Amino acid sequence: MRRFGLFLLLLAALATTLTACAPLVEKAPEEAQIYATFYPFYALTALLTEDIDALRLSCLVQPQDGCLRDYALSDWDLYLLSGADLVVAGGRGLESFESTLQSLGSSGPAVALTLYNTELYNQNQADEASDDEESSHLDGPNPHLYMCIDGARYIVEGVAVALMELFPQYADQVGDNLEAAAARLDELAGQMHAAAENAQGGRVILMNEALVYTAEELGLEIAGQYDRESGEPLYEGDTEACLAQLAAMDANVVLVEKQAPASLTDALEEAGYIVSRIDVLSTRRADMGAEGYFAAQMENAQAVAEAFAQAEGRN
Repeated sequence: MRRFGLFLLLLAALATTLTACAPLVEKAPEEAQIYATFYPFYALTALLTEDIDALRLSCLVQPQDGCLRDYALSDWDLYLLSGADLVVAGGRGLESFESTLQSLGSSGPAVALTLYNTELYNQNQADEASDDEESSHLDGPNPHLYMCIDGARYIVEGVAVALMELFPQYADQVGDNLEAAAARLDELAGQMHAAAENAQGGRVILMNEALVYTAEELGLEIAGQYDRESGEPLYEGDTEACLAQLAAMDANVVLVEKQAPASLTDALEEAGYIVSRIDVLSTRRADMGAEGYFAAQMENAQAVAEAFAQAEGRN
């Protein structure tokens, strides 16, 4: 199977213009192995490869309780990538191993980085890490764009460009799948907004950076954000400081990732906050397929709606 050493920085394009792009390779393989770095990219890419058996799609990284930005490639991951034709990734700081993907060179796969050329939360901050030893990836542009439906559309369109360029023999099928995916995402957005209609305009505190996009999707007002890593507890002495910061934010609904430790959520509830546990899509598995993305987003909207219903009941 031929390898592609192309590094693709993709502009998402409208479905009607995709087939006008010139092929990037003289001849594409009849069958190809595609890896998506993390589950959200796997799920969204699966919408485009549906019923195209020759495009074999796998998810590279297994479910993670911690922050995706901290994941480091294992030797096994590198072995899998040695047999890949295309890697679908986010970029913009989501993959700590982005430079490794780029360094694979002519013997490695093509790499489609789907988060470039679009606006991210914290866009005003530099994409490159600071030399300051105290700097954190939480300070830079927020790459969890797949948490909102507009972001998912952008990613799907970008992946479609890559697939059509690299595998032009399947361009018509990818184009049809893109139209179907766009329609499903539009429908999902409508369903989410309807499910969480009671929460629109409500004030929330965020305790995970990915939840910025969930709040914006559902029309919530962000009262404040407490920065911490996914899945991490508040260590001794931190709880009181955290609660003091939250008290100044003037909101009683807190959004936190689903895998947040019970010690954290219990402390929040004991302090009188209503805790809404949101799936940030890092703990999902490839066997959940694309449907897992749609199910998780609807569950998130319902969880937010339930939290604000509970808040209303207290008033």
